[in-house]
Amino acid sequence: MKTEKKEWKWPLGIFLFYTIFVIITLSFVFFTFTQRTDLVAENYYEKTLDYQDQIDREQNAVNLENPFRYEVNGKELSLAFPQELLQTGIEGQIVFYRPSDSQMDMRVPISVNQDGTQQLALNELQTGFWKLQVSWASDGVEYYTESNIYLQ
Repeated sequence: MKTEKKEWKWPLGIFLFYTIFVIITLSFVFFTFTQRTDLVAENYYEKTLDYQDQIDREQNAVNLENPFRYEVNGKELSLAFPQELLQTGIEGQIVFYRPSDSQMDMRVPISVNQDGTQQLALNELQTGFWKLQVSWASDGVEYYTESNIYLQ
């Protein structure tokens, strides 16, 4: 008995190759359009235009006689502002910036007590890496400092 050998039909092979190629390409396009992308800031172009102002704010904070200090104790953050700025008042905000997810960012206004400190409970923040961005103004001079913190 003789067995029949089946021949490969090359038009069918070409059709299958291009069909699989199109399916993989469309799957990749669908995957890339469904991924969420977070920008560092929504208006990043405008922020680059006033970058020198940001450098000046940071330099103002570095030039203070008594520097800004912070301390993380478990789920509590203690901020200490320079005593020299208390006479003229301190206004500003504290930003907890989460690089991995912008929806988790949190803003808190600065409200210091008589000794220039502010206590914040960090119970609402998830554990992990955060950037602590503090910007404040006193007597018309703006200050800025940024630190990395890790909450456990």
